[in-house]
Parts: sequence; C-alpha cells; structure tokens
Amino acid sequence: MPALPTSRRTPIHPAHSHVPYARWLTVIACVALAIADRTIAAQARPTDGPEFARQSVLIVNFTPRAGADVKAGKRVADEVRGRVSRLLIKTEADVVKGYLIARAMEESSLNPDSTFSPTAFRAMGSVFRADEYLQAYIGMDSSGVRLWGELVLGRDERMRQPLPAIRAPSLDSAAELFARELIAARGQLVPQRRCENALNAGQASRAEAAARAGVAAYPRSTLARACLLTSMRQLRAPATEILAEARKMLAADSTNPYGIEAVALALDGMQQTDAAADMWFRLLATDSTNLTVALHVARALNDDGNTKVVEPLIARLSAKYPNDISVTEQRWRTSFRNRDWPKAVSSGEVLLARVPSARTDSSFQLALATAYRESKRTLKAIELLARATAQFPKDARLYTLYAQVVRAEADSVIPRGLALFPNSAELLAVQARELRTVGKLPESLELTRKAMALDSSLKRGHLVIAQLELDLGHPDSALASLRRAALVDPDTATIAQFALASGNAFYRNANSSQLSSDYRLALRFLAFSDTVRTSPQARFLSGAAALGIARTALNDATQRTDKTESCRIARSGAELLPAARTGLTSGIETYAGMARQSLDYLEKLGPYYEDRLKAFCGASPSSP
Repeated sequence: MPALPTSRRTPIHPAHSHVPYARWLTVIACVALAIADRTIAAQARPTDGPEFARQSVLIVNFTPRAGADVKAGKRVADEVRGRVSRLLIKTEADVVKGYLIARAMEESSLNPDSTFSPTAFRAMGSVFRADEYLQAYIGMDSSGVRLWGELVLGRDERMRQPLPAIRAPSLDSAAELFARELIAARGQLVPQRRCENALNAGQASRAEAAARAGVAAYPRSTLARACLLTSMRQLRAPATEILAEARKMLAADSTNPYGIEAVALALDGMQQTDAAADMWFRLLATDSTNLTVALHVARALNDDGNTKVVEPLIARLSAKYPNDISVTEQRWRTSFRNRDWPKAVSSGEVLLARVPSARTDSSFQLALATAYRESKRTLKAIELLARATAQFPKDARLYTLYAQVVRAEADSVIPRGLALFPNSAELLAVQARELRTVGKLPESLELTRKAMALDSSLKRGHLVIAQLELDLGHPDSALASLRRAALVDPDTATIAQFALASGNAFYRNANSSQLSSDYRLALRFLAFSDTVRTSPQARFLSGAAALGIARTALNDATQRTDKTESCRIARSGAELLPAARTGLTSGIETYAGMARQSLDYLEKLGPYYEDRLKAFCGASPSSP
C-alpha cells in the first residue's frame, strides 16, 4: 500500500459523556477472554486450511442521526449483524457475536444501547482485534429508514470502503439491503489480499491482476483499487491511466487519502504541478493535525518544485514544531529554492549542527556556503568553504566556490577605490568586468560607457561595449559601437574579426529560424567586417546571407495575399541576387563545395524569381 503514515491512536471515548472512561478497562478485560478462546481455536486449525486466515468482522451499534434514537441504532446493528453472519462464507470470515459486545458492556455497567464517536469506533475494533469493522449510521423520517456507513480495515483506518446509502420503508428491509451491500463490498477483499501478498513478494504484475479481479467483483471498490494503484505505479503505467483509476476511487470516496495521493502523483508525473499542489493540500486536509502527513505533503511539494505554495505550510510547521529536525529540513529546502537566504542560513546551520550526515555531505555544505554568500555573510562562507575544501579535497565545485568567494572578498578593494577615485576610468573598467563576470550586464554596460566617456582611449573599450550590447540583445547598438571603434581604434583586424564572428553567429541562427530579418542582421555584420578589413570568409558569408535573404523573401512574398506587398518583398530579395552571386563566387577557391552548391541553387533561383516578379509586379526584375 502507499507509504502514508497512520494517525495517532486516541483513547476510547463513548459517544455519551455519562459513560465513565474507567469502565472501558473492564470492557477490555472481559473481551480478552473471548479473544483468547478464538486465538486458541485458530491455532488448532490444520495448516492446509483456507488460503487466508478467517477474518473477524465487528458490527457495533449504528450511530443515530436525524429522527433516530440509540435503541434504533442498537436494533439495526443486531439485525444487520445477524443477516451478515448468515450471508458470510464461514470459512472466510465470521462476525463478532453481539452477546460478546453486550456482555462486556453490561459487566462494565455500560448501557448496551450506547453508541460511539468515530474515534471510539476505531478503538472498539482494536479492542476486539477485528480485521474489519463497520462504522455505520441510521436516520429515520416519515418515508422510512436510511442506513449508510463504511467498512474499515482494522490495520489501517484509511483503508475504508464507503457503502451506498440504503433507504427502505422499514428497519428490517433496510437492514437486509444494507447487509447484502456489505457482503457485496466484501467480495473485493480476497483479491485485495492476494494483491497485497503479491506486492510483498515483488510480483507487481500478479498484484495488478488480482486487484483488477477485486475491482471487477465490486466496481465501487476503494480497497482493491488502492492496491491496484500501487501495483500500477510499480509497473510504471502511464500517468494518465493511473489518474483515471484514481479518480474512479475518489468518485466512491472523495476524501480517501490513497486516492487523493494517487491523483497528486499522477498529476506530478504529467507535469501539472499546480493541479498536483491542490491535491497535495487536499491530502493534508484529510488529517491536518498529523505531523507525518504534513511532512509527507511538504516533501512532495518541494520535490515538485512547488516551493512557493508550500511556504505557508512550512511556516506553520516551523512555528508549531521549532525543534523538529524533519521540519527544519523542509524549511531549508523551501527557503533555499525560494532564495530566502536568511531563512536558508538559519535552517542550514541547524542541520549542520544536528544532522551527522550533513557534515559528511559536500553538496549540502556547498549549498550552505552559497546561502552565506548570497546573504552577504562572506566571512562565514569562507570559513565553511575552507573546512569543506580540506574535508573534500577532490570536490571541484567546493573549490570553485571557495575561489570565487575569496576573490570577491579580495576584490572589495575596487568599490573602496571607486569611493576614493570616482573618476578613474581604469577602476570603472575593472569594476565593469567584474559585474559582467557575475552576470550583471546592464550595470557592466553602464560603467563601461562611463569609463569610455572619461577616457576614450581605453583599449578595446568600444568592443567591450559592443559585446555587452550583443549579450543584452541589442545588435543594432552593437554594430553602431563597432563603427565608432573603427574610427578611433587602429586595430582594424580585431574589429573586423569581432564583426565577422558576430555575423557568422547570426547567420547560423538565421539558418535555424529561416527568417529574412535574421539573414539581414547577419549580412549587416558580415558586410561591415569586409569593409573594415576584407577577407574571403567575410565575402563568402555575405554572399550566403544575401542568398538567404533572397530565398526567404521570395517565400514570404508567395505567402502574402496582397500583391502590392508581395511585389515589394520580392523586389527587396531580388535586389540582393547580384550581391549573393559576387560573394559566393569569391569563395570558389576557399569554400569550393559549398560555393558551387550555392551558386547552382542561385542559377535555378534567378529564373524562378523572374517568373514570380512578373506575377507579383507585372514586370521583369529590371523594371522600375
């Protein structure tokens, strides 16, 4: 079964406050004798008996609701108990005799008509060592009797089978129908136990087959279906199939923890994390005071990356259980992923102090050092990293972070220097490089421009600005910076190479996107490179980019419905055909195969362009 925790057991409390709690000690003592007799008889059975040990079913007084009284609850329980006892296969199960329950209560001076709270239902099942117990209710009105309830497995109160409400004109007829519904529901139990045994033996396929037999025996099944869901997960069934089966389970029991968890897991598997989070919180609502369930939900949400929605739950748990190390662990995971560095540091320090495995986990210490660094506690980060790099000398990640933190601390002299010399172009340039290293590109660009304004002769300052503008997605600004660099920087070879590399990158991107605008961007950089310092590669790539513009422009024009617009686009592409031929031809010697292939394509494209232009513009390419 799914590994959800059981709720804490609570003492037995009768539903009526006038029943003294101490009397229940006598009940337990009286019942113990009867249980001992049954145990001895069970041990005396031959070993080659039935497939499973005979189950014990406990049916106590029904709890009265609107229109019913405790005597009606006692009577209907007796009627249902008798009918179920007659309908059961005696080798499979028997019903705890009513006289045992009544005698134990009478000897304890309890009213045999007493009914119990839901907690007491479970406690009674434990007292009588019942494998199954019926938690049921009775209501009466002018139209007759209404019975409803659920069959619960004694070993796990969450394993329950709701029974459909029965309405009948008389108590006897209602009891008969309800007993038959209970017997029908029990039809799933033998396959369900086979399923669990198969799972315990590691035979998930056999378990699934047995569970499906149980579901077939009782289509409203929740007990066999719970085992079916577990076997399907072990067999790695598609999440959609598990989700469908789990929703059938919730259709029969909307608050069933196993069904809710199965839906949540399936939604997680389908990457529907928002919907899964709703189900995890719905699972929490089934037992909101249970710390183990709450931690199970918190772990699941953290595992799924739902670290924002789990924050309020973690906050409540932390306030209620400040010293619980499992809560601290989840607080650490949530705060670290949400980049709440102060909380991450406080949680991480507790884990490092109290959890031995944390002190031997290099990944954890790396994360804690990161939290120290991000929360501006540099000295603590250095202290931790110094110990960790000695403890884990082969962990490159730790050493890298250690080097970065130490360097950042050493480089604190730069901000101090700028405070002393705010107009130092060199210091501004150094600070700009550091900002670029840590990914603060806008700030780096601003400082570089400031440095260049103070000293335009800074080596390759314009190229640095151009690269930052490219990194920030401003290629037009970058090209303008390169043009300024060509006017003042004598190192034209470097400028041309920079433009060529950028144009080549844009050309590769255009080949992927197949957009005319991307080819035009590549051509601008490549043509600029060739004008600064001509090269075979720049000329050839310029021709290839021009061919790309012509080809994509023709495709764009063909897809337009407005002939005027198609004509304009097609002409813009046709204008580049001569440039494409010139550039590609220049690459014959250096890029023989690619150049000839592209030129062959260009020769075929020319006549097609001629035809398309006539269709779009009503004139030849040379026409105005």
